[in-house]
Amino acid sequence: MPEPTLILGTRGSALALRQATLIRSFLEARGVSVQVEIIRTTGDHIQDVPLAKIGAKGLFTKELDQALLEGRIDLAVHSLKDLPTEMPEGLVVAAVPERAPPWDVFVAHPDFAGRLEDLPTGAVVATSSLRRQAQLRAWRSDLQVVPVRGNVDTRLRKLEAEGWHGLILAEAGLQRLGLLERVRQRIAPEILLPAVGQGALGVVCAEANRRVRALLQALHHAPTAAAVRAERALLHALQGGCQVPVAALAAVEADGTLVLRGRVVSLDGRQLVEGVQRGAMAEPEAVGEALAETLLQQGARAILEEIRGQHP
Repeated sequence: MPEPTLILGTRGSALALRQATLIRSFLEARGVSVQVEIIRTTGDHIQDVPLAKIGAKGLFTKELDQALLEGRIDLAVHSLKDLPTEMPEGLVVAAVPERAPPWDVFVAHPDFAGRLEDLPTGAVVATSSLRRQAQLRAWRSDLQVVPVRGNVDTRLRKLEAEGWHGLILAEAGLQRLGLLERVRQRIAPEILLPAVGQGALGVVCAEANRRVRALLQALHHAPTAAAVRAERALLHALQGGCQVPVAALAAVEADGTLVLRGRVVSLDGRQLVEGVQRGAMAEPEAVGEALAETLLQQGARAILEEIRGQHP
């Protein structure tokens, strides 16, 4: 008797569907029948408010989580940076595939021929995240940094319609959508350190779903998983989320050492605390928690308390 078809839940944007297709193709190559079901999330419904002002956890995941818990879908695919650091009881991140490039990139208006460093005084740059806004202000306080919402295609259209000089997007999303020709440059981490989990995917299922967990084992990439676990532990220890400008990036070196770099920036960019922590790949949470404690002691606590007062 053939195994039943797996129902894979996803958001409905072009990027989300592309990410779901990657997982579907992996499973179908192993003889598994997969049906994709689109589920709209709170974050999809609210498109005219900056993420930081909405303030809820699980903006892009809660409805998919509920579908998993109710058994309406068997697995869900997320951009890992959208996953809250605390998973709902009964759910588990069953696989983290190898990470795509984690970097932020500069997409310029067609009429602007330069790079990020060439922007004139007072240039307007759009981005969706407080993390990018704060770091850009820390790098160049003269820039006008404006918020933008919507999927990738929407943001690209707004770039030309609004006449902004440029737009900051994640390289991984443009790569998956086949839009890398729009990239003017990859932004150095000294200017923009990425978001926690950026470039990585998380495949979530019910903790008790042994079939899905077993099927996904071959897709799981241990070094990527260790890196994002360290990043997420840092974010969790700092009690961060989309309302807090926390940036982090971890990688596993050839000798198995896990290296985590983290940064906390005030909203106006005037205060910046950053650091690096090394540790064992087998203990990513310890690495993240240790760096969080270092950053808090160096001034991040005051920065975060001030931000939470502005974004309760």
